[in-house]
Amino acid sequence: MNQKLLPMKKVVLAIGVMICSLGAKAQQEVMVSQYMFNGLFLNPAYAGSHDFANATVLHRNQWVNFDGAPKSNLLAFDAPIANNTMGLGLLVINDNIGLINTTDILANYSYHIKTSNKGKLSLGLRAGISNENFNADGLKNVDLADPLYQGNQSFWVPKFGFGAYYYTDKFFAGLSIPTLAAFGGNNLREYTRHYFLNAGYVFDISNNVKFKPSTLIKYEASAPLQADINANFLFMNKVWLGASYRTGDAIVGILELQITPNFRLGYAYDATTTPIRNYSGGSHEIMLAYDFGRTITKVRNPRLF
Repeated sequence: MNQKLLPMKKVVLAIGVMICSLGAKAQQEVMVSQYMFNGLFLNPAYAGSHDFANATVLHRNQWVNFDGAPKSNLLAFDAPIANNTMGLGLLVINDNIGLINTTDILANYSYHIKTSNKGKLSLGLRAGISNENFNADGLKNVDLADPLYQGNQSFWVPKFGFGAYYYTDKFFAGLSIPTLAAFGGNNLREYTRHYFLNAGYVFDISNNVKFKPSTLIKYEASAPLQADINANFLFMNKVWLGASYRTGDAIVGILELQITPNFRLGYAYDATTTPIRNYSGGSHEIMLAYDFGRTITKVRNPRLF
């Protein structure tokens, strides 16, 4: 064995163990970089906040070229009902981190209360089930007497969440606990509550340029407080260009195109700022979204969140 490579291999192995630990303890809620284009990823109260239905699919490949790094797939659908006083949504998430594969199927319900001529407050509930699967087959250099590392383990966990969301045509703010409670804990992970607080505003720079700064603050008791600072520009109501800084993690570049009045395509690239950047080519994320019943008038005068 090349002795010069041994320390690097030890480092990579240590980071790989860390990834599995993060998957089991800290990264229980899937986090993507393009959440500002579909708030349902964060908050059940977002469901039905537009007067048309939306379907979004997203794929995230985190820390490219790094074995065991997270890979996530999301499908979101939401629509208003009852004359826009309520909303329904479905969120399906598949997340693979190291040896752990998780699939969530989550129903979302929201009730929208008009608070002023322009403002609404929405309260949302989320309920569903999560399948946790751990596959230890082929794992080397572990204590095989430990039940955690023996074969495959699979668990079903009911989950419930809550959110509140206030919005006007220019401003939004939301607070959510995506997993307020989870029942039937297992050996794979102990669920803890994650708190998301986000807000943003749209400024009209000119007739053809809009600026949307926003932020997302994430809190979980066993992890450092983390914040995203986002700046996105919209040109001609067709092209979004933006950047984000995620404290202690990454710098993100974002591009979204309004291909047709109903169809959008988005891409994000995360440049990692942690030591993992020495072993990874960054993170890639692609998103496709389709708005059902979005008319030309609504495209020309959109609500941009």
